[in-house]
Formats: sequence, structure tokens, C-alpha cells
Amino acid sequence: MAVDRTDEGDPPLHVHDLDSADLDSRPAPGADQVMLTDPELRAAESRRYHAIADQSRTSDGGSWATAVPKLRAAWEEHLDRYPEQERVVPGTRPDGSWGTDTDRMLTAEQNAEATQVCAEIRQQGKEVIFPAMQRIEAADPQRYLAGLDHLLKGEDRLKEKAANVLLVEPDLTTGQALAKIPDAVRFTLRYSQEYYAEGVISDVQRVKEEGFELVKLKNLWEKEQYKGINSQWRNPDTGLRFEIQFHTPESLAAKELTHGAYERLRRSGISQAERAELEAYQKQVNELVATPPGAAEIEEFPKRHG
Repeated sequence: MAVDRTDEGDPPLHVHDLDSADLDSRPAPGADQVMLTDPELRAAESRRYHAIADQSRTSDGGSWATAVPKLRAAWEEHLDRYPEQERVVPGTRPDGSWGTDTDRMLTAEQNAEATQVCAEIRQQGKEVIFPAMQRIEAADPQRYLAGLDHLLKGEDRLKEKAANVLLVEPDLTTGQALAKIPDAVRFTLRYSQEYYAEGVISDVQRVKEEGFELVKLKNLWEKEQYKGINSQWRNPDTGLRFEIQFHTPESLAAKELTHGAYERLRRSGISQAERAELEAYQKQVNELVATPPGAAEIEEFPKRHG
């Protein structure tokens, strides 16, 4: 199951790096795959990626840096066995409508509204939220803003998300659908392992002092498929929602390494066999990420009861 995270990408043990027994634990593509149950597929893929990580661990306990090249090679091998399927290119059609496929469409009127709202989102992101985040970054040299090339979600991706919302809630305007997207504007703060917990707590307070409202904070350090803390915020003056992720160097690298797997898991129509392999890959990458001291104790918002 894919963990909720933001959109972005990257990637993997060549075949000769694994023992034949390890390779045999992965079902070969073909008719035999459909005879395996979900638990069997997941177990096979878990064994496969555990073998990759085990071979990457050194006598001193192993390291993230040692594991990454083999994990990148494993991802490339996955892409060779499961080539990218051709997809409809999203965009505006000659009649002014917008679409990716028959299920994700905006009428010409909806598309025009979406184009205008997307421009407003970009303007707010650049002129209001980004300067506030720069002030927060400047307040403490212990961490910095990372991944600023992903600050603004692409217009076609925003329109696709809005179309998804409208499929479920067709009575909304396109602007209202776009307002439900929590990561149209997104930031990542990266901390050292030692400073992480203290830095996150301090920076959550700093964002509040900039006048933004905390909507949600999810502590994902104990999850198998993703490591880090994700938060959603709201500008009370405009209602625009945006996302801030809090990472260590390793957890950020793991997120980027597994982004391709995350993207594929989001799509409909992937095979049972590929889903099992993708989930096993995400799990194995994130097993190598060390949890910073105190990170697991950072409280979620709203607080969970029970």
C-alpha cells in the first residue's frame, strides 16, 4: 500500500550480484504469477530485496551509502522487466477542454477556471509563502530548504488532481476542487540526524509565527514504506493550503529513490506481481534509513486518540 506523500522522482543489484536462490524467490513474468497469492508475492519480493540489503551491509554494521548503488541497480532492473506503459499526454484539447483519459476530464469552462486558479496559486507560492519559508530558514543555520525545484506542482498535475476531486464531488467548482489539494505548493526542510527532532519542533512554531495555520502533521517514522514527517498548512488570508516535509539527508534520499515506485503504485492497472515488488522495494529502501533521536516521539496533529 502506498503511503501518502508528495509527487516528484529518481532511480538500481544487477542480476549477477544475487545468488540464484535469491533470484528464484522472485516469480518470473508470465502465467505462473497469477497463481501466487498476494501474501506469497509480498514474501517473495521481501526476500529479494532483503538479499540486496544484506549484501550491502559491511562488517561495521553497514551504511546507507553502501546500499544505494545496489538499490538503484535493482530499480533499473525492475524498469527493464516492467516497461513504462504508454499514457495519454495530459493537456488542453482543441475544443478548450482538458484531459488525460476518459475518466479525468475538465470541460472548457472548468479548464479556463483551473488555468486562472493555478496562476494564482503560483503567485501566492512565490510571493507570499516562499519568502516566509526563507525567513524561517535564515533563522537557524542548522538546516536548509531542499528540493526547491519542486516548490510548485505542475499545472497539468494540479488539473489532474482537481479532475479526480470532481469525479467524487461533481457539485464543486474547479476552484473549490483545487482548494482541496494540500500540496499545490510544497517545501522540504532538511536537518542533520542529531538536530532533527529539535529542529522540527522549533520550525513548526516558526511557521505558526509567520501566520500560517497547521492543518495536519503526520509522523511517519515508524512506517515501512516512507520515513519522515509531513505537514499541511493553510494561509488564513487566502485559504491556500501548502505542504512542508521534514527530512534527514537519508530519509530525503530514500524518498527520492522510491519516488518511481510510489508513482507506479498510484496508478490503476498495475499487475499484482508488480505491486508486490514495488511495495517490497519501498520497504527495503526505508529499512536502511536511521530514525533520528526523538523523532518518533514528535506528536501528530490532530492528536490520535486511543
